[in-house]
Amino acid sequence: MESTKDLDYAIGWNRFNLQLLGIWPSAEDDEKNAGISRYRYLVHAFFMLGFITLPQSAYLFIIWGDLDLMTEDLATANVPITIACIKMLVTRYHLETLKPLLSSLIEDWNRPKSIEERSVMLHNAKKARTISMLCTVMILIMASTYMLLRIAMITQMQRDQMEPDRTLICPAYFPYDIRGTPLFHFTCLGQILASYSSTVSYSGVDSFISMLVLHVCGQMTNLRIALKDLADRRSGKVRKTDDFIKELAAIVKRHEHLNRFAKSIEDSFNVLMLVQIVTCTMQVCFQSYQVFTILGNEGEEFPTVQLCFLVLFVAVTLTHLYIYCYVGEMLIVQSFGMGESAYESKWCNLSPKDARNLLFVMHRSAIPLRLTAGKFSTFSMKTFSDIVKTSMGYLSVLLTVSDQRN
Repeated sequence: MESTKDLDYAIGWNRFNLQLLGIWPSAEDDEKNAGISRYRYLVHAFFMLGFITLPQSAYLFIIWGDLDLMTEDLATANVPITIACIKMLVTRYHLETLKPLLSSLIEDWNRPKSIEERSVMLHNAKKARTISMLCTVMILIMASTYMLLRIAMITQMQRDQMEPDRTLICPAYFPYDIRGTPLFHFTCLGQILASYSSTVSYSGVDSFISMLVLHVCGQMTNLRIALKDLADRRSGKVRKTDDFIKELAAIVKRHEHLNRFAKSIEDSFNVLMLVQIVTCTMQVCFQSYQVFTILGNEGEEFPTVQLCFLVLFVAVTLTHLYIYCYVGEMLIVQSFGMGESAYESKWCNLSPKDARNLLFVMHRSAIPLRLTAGKFSTFSMKTFSDIVKTSMGYLSVLLTVSDQRN
């Protein structure tokens, strides 16, 4: 009963988000969601692609040359919603690979555990749950703020006769006449649904990956404790070497299982994470450009609400990127720590044969597990600072180009 409660606490928020999208990797859900409900993700993809990504991409050609409108089109809705759709489709594509990972996670929570092991797992589960809730709430607030801000701005401009009667929430080009009332309302509703679908997809997939990586980190911590305890208990005592080898072999097998677990996550999402790095760099650059544009506005009314939205947008983008870098750093530290735990144990009091066996564990941990972007850039705290520096470099170029045009 306690293990079920702990499991619900650990995965509950992520399960709700991904079940809403129809991409929760559970065999039980496949049996329950037979028929059309199994393809729920296609409905979300239809709204995101059909009402935001494709129409805004077409609109981009219409406004080509206007730097302000182009940056607003790309950074505010087009790129983020496209990335959200890609995240959802990539997760759905790797569903069969992710099912064994989720099953392994559930088994870890259901198996008997010591108080110390449960404490470590709950500590990491709390981190994962906090990340999921924080990301979801922040991005929902951001999306709602944008839509309310756009509706208020459109209403005000129509009142001042500066905007046509039929203006969409997200500027876009559609291959039909939106001036008709039914089509206009249908298109606006489609954009609203696309926005909220993208928020769940964008934050849900990120927090799901974070949950899996943090679970590996928690299991690595418990394994480190078990390894150190094994060596400490054996030191200075006359024990059969065969017993020591059997216990060490169990630890080694568990270590290899966790290595395969982490590698599956890496293989499934490394390309997606590369796209995430590139788009985050571009989004931070474009949104920061809009912030500087507003700050340089010499009009009578200072758009405080719009500035707050842009600051929130940059904060949400950097938060998601920081989470990847944080869990990547945690994975490096915990996997490398297996060798450190063996070294910090009382190995010098073991028999020479038993001590030599520990060298294999230390050697296996010499190259730590990593979360990479496209197999060549490792997620770590250094990567986060490098991406922010790169974004500011691109921003400097963009501001220079803008000043030259003006």
